[in-house]
Order: sequence, then structure tokens, then C-alpha cells
Amino acid sequence: MDTPQRTQEATQLDGPAIVLLEEHVRRVLEMMGFGEAEVDCGRSDSLMVSININAGDAGRALIGVRGLHLHALQHTLRCVLRKQLPAGMRVSVDVNGYRARRERSLLGLAEEVARKAARTGRTVVMQPMSASDRRTIHTALAGHKDVQTESLGDEPDRRVVVRPIFL
Repeated sequence: MDTPQRTQEATQLDGPAIVLLEEHVRRVLEMMGFGEAEVDCGRSDSLMVSININAGDAGRALIGVRGLHLHALQHTLRCVLRKQLPAGMRVSVDVNGYRARRERSLLGLAEEVARKAARTGRTVVMQPMSASDRRTIHTALAGHKDVQTESLGDEPDRRVVVRPIFL
């Protein structure tokens, strides 16, 4: 639960602070050779800053294979912005809407795998995926009464296992 001080600090992120964050992000992108990218920062909730980058075709390089470069970019921007953000504020970075599309894709995959496990009565082992992708699958299937999920293996080969529940 948030303390009053933490919530108050998070609410101090106003218009001028958002503009300053956008400037920091633009500078980082310029240093990386992506000076033409458009940056839009905003708050998704009281403790989350969303940084949306539109980089056109150059966005592929920012995203990387399976979002690996995007993950690294998000980590880098978190480190750069840490001192400008109130305590407890999180940062989410998306390039060309990749994260939103990836999440929709994962939700569809989760539903498909759950149906398959329930229909066949067999455990389904998914491909290795990142921690955030696994979290999306687990969350999507948490409310299903027909299946349960768990993660098995070691990074980078950790994967979600979907097991049917027999009542």
C-alpha cells in the first residue's frame, strides 16, 4: 500500500516535469542515432510513466528480436531518468506500439494454449520467453478454472507450462 508521502511525491509529476522527461529521452535517442524519433511521455496511472516512441522504420532496430533491444532501452531510460522521477515511479517504454501488439498476441496465444490443454487433457509446454511475457501469460490464465500455469527452467530457456485441472 502506498504511503501518503509516496503518493504525494508521485502526483508531483506534472506538465513541466513530463516535458523535461521527454527532453531527456530525446537526448538519449539522439545519442543513439535516432534523432528523428517522436517522443510522447505521459502518466498511465499515479505510479507509472509511459514513454511512447514513434521511430518509423528505424523502430525495428530499437525493438530488436523479440523485444530484446526495447527491454535494454527501457532499462537504460529508467537509469537515466531515476533522479528526475519521484520515488516509486515506474517507467514503461514502447516503440511503434510494439508492446501493445505483443500483449494482444500473447493474450490470444494464452487463450489458445488453455483451450488446447483443457480439450486434450495434456500439459502444454510453451516456447521460452522473457519474464514480462511469462507474467502476461500467467495473468491472462489466472482466472481460468480449467488450467493452471507455472514457469519451469532456467533463464534464458524459462518457459510457461499450462496444465489442465481435472475436477
